[in-house]
Amino acid sequence: MTASTPLPRYAHRRGTRGFAAFVIGLAGFVVLGVGAVVLPAAALDSTAASWLIPLTVAFGLAHFVAAYGLVRRRDWGGRLVGYISAIGIGIAAYGLILTLTGMDPFGATSKLPSSRAWAEGLGLLIWMIGLWLVAARYAFKAIRPIKPNPAAITYRPMVATAI
Repeated sequence: MTASTPLPRYAHRRGTRGFAAFVIGLAGFVVLGVGAVVLPAAALDSTAASWLIPLTVAFGLAHFVAAYGLVRRRDWGGRLVGYISAIGIGIAAYGLILTLTGMDPFGATSKLPSSRAWAEGLGLLIWMIGLWLVAARYAFKAIRPIKPNPAAITYRPMVATAI
C-alpha cells in the first residue's frame, strides 16, 4: 500500500482563486466598457473626458492584470484585487451618494429618461460593489476543503481473481 502524498498548500485554493479571477475579470469588462464606450459617448466636458476616459480604461485593464496574478498564483495578485476592490468600492460609494442625494450623474449624461437612467445607474453601482466584495473575499480567504473522515475510509486489498 502506498501512502498518498499531501497536496501542496496552494492546491487547496485553486478553485477559489479561479472564481475570484473570474469575478474580477467580469468587473474589468464592465469598467473597460464604461471607459471605452460609455464615457466617450456621454455629454461630458472635454477636460473631464480627457481625464476620466484614460483613467477608467487603465483601471479596467488593471482588473485583468489582477486576474492574471490570481490565476498564475502570484503573491501580488490577491493584494492587487484588494486594492482594485477598495478603489472601485470607494468610487461606487461616491456615485451612490451622488445618486441618492439628487445630484444624479447618470441622468445628466444619459440619453435615457431621467428616472430610468437613475434606476439603471443605481443598479449598476450596487452590482459593481457586490462584484468587488466577492472578488476581494475569495482572493483573500479561501474556502477550506472538506477533510475526509478517516473512520469512513476503508482500504480493501486488491485480490487478483481468475475469470
